[in-house]
Amino acid sequence: MKYGTIELHNVCGILDGDGKPGVGMSRLPLAILPEINKGAAGMARMGTGCEIRGILPPGGEAKVVLQVIDSNTTPPVITVYHGDFCSQSVMAGKEPVEIVIKPPDRLAMMQKTRRAALFDPRLVRVRLPPIHTARILSITGDLAYPDAGSTPSKTLLCYGSSITHGACAIAPEGTYAAHCARRLGCDLVNLGFGGAAQMDRAIAEHIAARQDWDLATFEMGINVRTWTIEQFRAAVETFVGTVVAAHPQKPIFCIDLFTYFNDVADTPVGAVGFRDAVRDIVAATGSSHVHHVDGRTLLTDPTGLRTDMVHPSDTGMQEIGTNLAAFITRTLN
Repeated sequence: MKYGTIELHNVCGILDGDGKPGVGMSRLPLAILPEINKGAAGMARMGTGCEIRGILPPGGEAKVVLQVIDSNTTPPVITVYHGDFCSQSVMAGKEPVEIVIKPPDRLAMMQKTRRAALFDPRLVRVRLPPIHTARILSITGDLAYPDAGSTPSKTLLCYGSSITHGACAIAPEGTYAAHCARRLGCDLVNLGFGGAAQMDRAIAEHIAARQDWDLATFEMGINVRTWTIEQFRAAVETFVGTVVAAHPQKPIFCIDLFTYFNDVADTPVGAVGFRDAVRDIVAATGSSHVHHVDGRTLLTDPTGLRTDMVHPSDTGMQEIGTNLAAFITRTLN
């Protein structure tokens, strides 16, 4: 969305006048937040996949002041990119942090890579921490709204749990969704909701109404392991069916549960039959554009998990992103 002279990428709503510092952002429209589960409504305010974007002219300068208002075991890291090139990694916190941005000294060299690059090197991208709530205190300087053609021509939309959200990714670009999008040559819309991917109808309707994505992945199951198989099946059928009905020609990849503790347990705890349910629902659509993905084929090495045996480490995120991009490429080709 446009915000002043810049773009807030992956942002659908502005939170202002709510008693908190500065301006907050929502990855979902504010109007639908009361219609979805409270966990997802809260997680929508976190910055995974969100970027402050603007073109910086030669000799220009910008200052962005941000403040993180919550804490987590994963540190709040902000990265600044010029196109595809990272220039700064900044540790944020509960005190305001000022980020000064200037054109790189070797911008001319970076521009020579334009054919291979996804983003115009003149495009500043302040990438926000995935699992934290960052507030904008001020944006000043010479940033202008991005030019047409400064971003990839196609966009990948990813829906899912904290794994899609990137709960344990150290850097914003470390989520499997970001890895996958980069390998596919796509921009990214990240709709991961840690602990709250309950396939809400209102979120499905929101995705169905959007026209700004070209292909999508839906990760479903890990957050609702206590549901009955009937309840899970009904939610998945409604979620997938709603989006497919609105976008029958767009590729959609339905991912079941990634490798997790149940896959090495002697006796599975919950989620029995969930993978089969996703596979069967995909088949029942009868669409050649809707595909089932077994999450175990994306995270093949269980040592890519953290010690909770659910969330991927940075190593696991890289493996998922690489394997998912390869699967999508093979399927589309």
